[in-house]
Amino acid sequence: MKILLFGATGNAGMAIAKELKQRGFITTAVIRNNTKRQDLVLLTENIIVADVTKPSDLLNICVGYDIVISAIGKSVSPNDKSKPSFHDIDYISNMNILNEAVKSSVKKFIYISAFHAEKYLHLEYFKAHHEFSQKLISSNINYSIIKPPAIFSAFLDMLEMAKKGQLINIGLGDKKTNPIYEGDLAKIAVDSINKPNCIIEAGGKTIYTRKELNEIVQNKIDKTKKIRNIPIGLFRLLLPLIKIVSKNTFDKFSFFIEVMQHDTIAPQIGEMSFDDYIGEKGVSANNF
Repeated sequence: MKILLFGATGNAGMAIAKELKQRGFITTAVIRNNTKRQDLVLLTENIIVADVTKPSDLLNICVGYDIVISAIGKSVSPNDKSKPSFHDIDYISNMNILNEAVKSSVKKFIYISAFHAEKYLHLEYFKAHHEFSQKLISSNINYSIIKPPAIFSAFLDMLEMAKKGQLINIGLGDKKTNPIYEGDLAKIAVDSINKPNCIIEAGGKTIYTRKELNEIVQNKIDKTKKIRNIPIGLFRLLLPLIKIVSKNTFDKFSFFIEVMQHDTIAPQIGEMSFDDYIGEKGVSANNF
């Protein structure tokens, strides 16, 4: 069974590549350029360089493969300065892949989406995920759609912020969520290979408030620094100005403000706790 993996250099994609290797699957990773090739050489010898935003780069790329896995997605990190939008990456690029998968009669397509994307269609991040999921469902390919509320690595930016005393609570920080370790998410994705046409909502084993997530990070990095509280109304006032400067930044901050106002609790499937994960990453961060 031959697998073609897109988004292999991201944290979720790399975890999936590792899980596939451990289970003995023959995997080919698709990467945008050679910059991160070295990160994958221990996980697969089969690497294709192709830009998923360019249909011409993907021509016949799925021929001969049984399964396509897409962990392609634009980062919500404020540090991500790439120009393509959520629509460009999460929808258009995945559609480019899906079109080739359909043409090549791929047997299974596994997609990493977003928990409760269908509830927030006014936000570009969720809209792109939901609309692609709907296209996948209607494609007649056997599908798995995995929907985490967030993965642990999405919080790694917070380590440097904690070092500098820049962590903030937006609003009260009392809304709850349960992000999942990308390694646990990878196991769920690979397990789904043999599950026909499934949508799997998957969160971590422990539920935290947004404030608790910040506190875990700050306490692991530097207990002497304080976490500031900023009223959510202030961010709302700034949004129109942010939109003028950068639509991508506007979409990201709109996403952050929205999720801070709602509980986003997925079924508790993952095993690793956020506390342990940040503990491990915090040791590495403090050594630099």
